[in-house]
Amino acid sequence: MTEPNFTSGTVWTGDNLPVLRGMNSGCVDLIYLDPPFNSNRTYEAPIGSKAAGASFKDAWTLDDVDVYEHGELADRNPAAYAVIKAAR
Repeated sequence: MTEPNFTSGTVWTGDNLPVLRGMNSGCVDLIYLDPPFNSNRTYEAPIGSKAAGASFKDAWTLDDVDVYEHGELADRNPAAYAVIKAAR
């Protein structure tokens, strides 16, 4: 097993590429990446990857959620539905 080159339990924030490139990969148990949310940008898979050519626009509005989904959420989680309804 590779020896860690960082302290156990370390949490990094910011751009992940410089951090990941500096880690001894054999000593990592978990990496969690929190992607941007509702950034209003279009993201594309890198050329050469299995998903090359795929893209998605990271943007939504409450109009994107149909009435059926609102009903389902109201039944499953009334508190979350109340927040969405208030925001609307």
